[in-house]
Amino acid sequence: MLLRSIILTGAINGLFFILLLKNKPKSSNSDSILMLWMGIISLQLGFYYDNLSVSPIFPVYLQLIGFSLPIISAPVFYFYIRSLSSGYSFKWRNIWAHLMPFLIFNGIAFFLHYTNHSYLFLKDGLPHFSSALNPWVTYFLTALLALIPGYYTVLSFLLLLRHQKRLPDNYSYTEKINLNWLKWMVISLLILFIGLFLFIKYGVSYGLVRYPDLFAVVGAILTIYVFFIGFCGLHQDAVFIDNMSLQEDINEEDAIVINYKNSGLDDEKADQIFARLKLHMDKEKPFLKEDLSLAMLAGELGITSNQLSQVINQKGRSNFFNFINGYRVAAVKDKFKDPALAAYSILGIAYDSGFRSKSSFNKIFKETTGQTPLQCRKAVNS
Repeated sequence: MLLRSIILTGAINGLFFILLLKNKPKSSNSDSILMLWMGIISLQLGFYYDNLSVSPIFPVYLQLIGFSLPIISAPVFYFYIRSLSSGYSFKWRNIWAHLMPFLIFNGIAFFLHYTNHSYLFLKDGLPHFSSALNPWVTYFLTALLALIPGYYTVLSFLLLLRHQKRLPDNYSYTEKINLNWLKWMVISLLILFIGLFLFIKYGVSYGLVRYPDLFAVVGAILTIYVFFIGFCGLHQDAVFIDNMSLQEDINEEDAIVINYKNSGLDDEKADQIFARLKLHMDKEKPFLKEDLSLAMLAGELGITSNQLSQVINQKGRSNFFNFINGYRVAAVKDKFKDPALAAYSILGIAYDSGFRSKSSFNKIFKETTGQTPLQCRKAVNS
């Protein structure tokens, strides 16, 4: 009874989060995709709640749809991550291929159920296949249910890893844009899929868990996901990485070569831009802007992001993140030497030098200097 109440709470809160996202200031395309995902999950929780009742009110064909909803929620969640990290614009006409497994499963399931009830029947909310049914049909439908959510979860994880790997080439900070919360969420989803498969495969067979209990536990866990993803999604802004290619047939090294070939820079011109860059950094001090990005700095110099990235990588022997934070660390060390700033706190000096969080400042400073900020300040003033 308790788990059933939790499931109902999750379904209601999913709808509530949709309203909050709808009225979110500066709502983005990724928020719209998250609303769609919340709607699907709320509907799924509603089916779980109904199936746990003594007399379910949903007819069989709707229960079949409800059971197969993870086949469609998984790709929608993938598109949410893709939209956050690269600005992917979600359009229904572009995703029909991703809807096909859902349509195929329900088309075959309806046909089997309504042509011969013994082939496919529902028990405790789960579809059961008759031994008289061709085993290849059973394997195919089971594979759709098991593999499609796992496939898109793996794709989501790889996309997040790729996103995080490219952040240092485009941003001088990673707070709120590294999408760590989504990475751990996806990892937990993979663990959940594996655990659910093992429970269904062995737990039910050996009497360790009953089907209704399985529904209740999965529904309760899904409710936790609704709360966590809804809360984090409300506070998450979209992250766009310039020129981030999503083509799977071009590896990272090839993409870099292609970008640099298209930059139009020879060695002499790259030297000139690098000299301008260093002069601009010393004179204008753009590194003091805590949200400085590759695109912003390239705009200040009147060049493209590709050209600036090439110059920093080839002439500065660094990526954008380390290049900018190197200037910030140098600014902090200079301020440590200034007697007029002796009364300032280390964190206050860090913020004034372009850092935006204590944790990132301490980590970057130690990696750059080999000392903690406190050790460095004591050494400078000793």
